[in-house]
Amino acid sequence: MVRDVSLPRAPDVDEVTRDYQMVGLSLKDHPMSFLREALNARGVLTAEAVKDERQIVHGRTVSVAGVVLFRQRPGTAKGVMFMTLEDETARIDLIVRPNIYERHRNAAVYSKLVLVRGRVERQGLVVHVLATHLHDIEELAANLPRLSRDFR
Repeated sequence: MVRDVSLPRAPDVDEVTRDYQMVGLSLKDHPMSFLREALNARGVLTAEAVKDERQIVHGRTVSVAGVVLFRQRPGTAKGVMFMTLEDETARIDLIVRPNIYERHRNAAVYSKLVLVRGRVERQGLVVHVLATHLHDIEELAANLPRLSRDFR
């Protein structure tokens, strides 16, 4: 005799985390979407808002957070690190100067989820954040998989 068994549905955050662990993306949602309420409470903007020059002007100090997609610290860059973060709205590029890199080394090198404070720099269509502070905020999302692809 076969009985129907009804299992509880897995929470969306579990499904998204599992998707990212298995294939590196999810069609259901982005991991940052589950953290947005807590980030908003800290005054953290979305990447999309930072990139919108009508909202955020050149030179303004902002906080933005995301999953680290890429880290690069090429030998030709004189100690400068380039990072790309992604949230549920867009990607944002960061420039981390050597003194900031040294001061926030653990977050810069090892964190999969980073909150950055810095100054918005615009040159035409190119927008990046010149980091002044990097904070590991993995405690907000302890179950997120390591997603960054690091090049050193």
